[in-house]
Amino acid sequence: MSQAQLAFVVGVVATVVTFVQILPQITRLLRIGRTEGISPAWAAIGTTVNASWIAYVVAEELWVTIPAVIAGAASYGVVLYLLYRNNAGIRAGVMLAALVAGACVIVQLVAGWTVLGTVLGLSNGLYLGPSVVVAWRTHTPVGVSPLSWTLVALEGIFWGLFGVLVEAAPVVVYGVSATLLATLVLLRLWVTRHRIRHALNTPARGSGSNPLRD
Repeated sequence: MSQAQLAFVVGVVATVVTFVQILPQITRLLRIGRTEGISPAWAAIGTTVNASWIAYVVAEELWVTIPAVIAGAASYGVVLYLLYRNNAGIRAGVMLAALVAGACVIVQLVAGWTVLGTVLGLSNGLYLGPSVVVAWRTHTPVGVSPLSWTLVALEGIFWGLFGVLVEAAPVVVYGVSATLLATLVLLRLWVTRHRIRHALNTPARGSGSNPLRD
């Protein structure tokens, strides 16, 4: 198998993982309706960053990645809506997302697509980072889906490998940072697993009780 063929296979696998990674989080929100530990900034900025990735991959003709980033933007948008529906305060996250969108436009106009791609690769800290902070600051992050974050880590591994194979540094940066940040969230879920299990067996104290509200 040639390097180009291997890159295609890895890209397809990474795309499949990206398609499904947020579905467990969406399912959890629909099933239990609890948002403790979920960062609205993660969902809002994730929507914006994935929309920016769409522009980047089209400009760089990385066609195999287009379905993934479209799915990513749509999935994060759905999570943001579900957080809003479940009374999580999303205003600050949406405002941050708007600032990120404006910054992406400015970077592209001033420095070009390659620099924008690098910035997007580093932007995992912008939207995955808040999830790490909120998960570790929340006593019982019962709203967070372990399966989603396991898939985020796997997505990072596959996209990192894809970036190496096609020699796309921004994609490599994206993959490595996604894997590391997802691992930190999973570590927090493991540390609090007993509290989470107890909370799942205990009715929520009320729909308006949410540490993430503005």
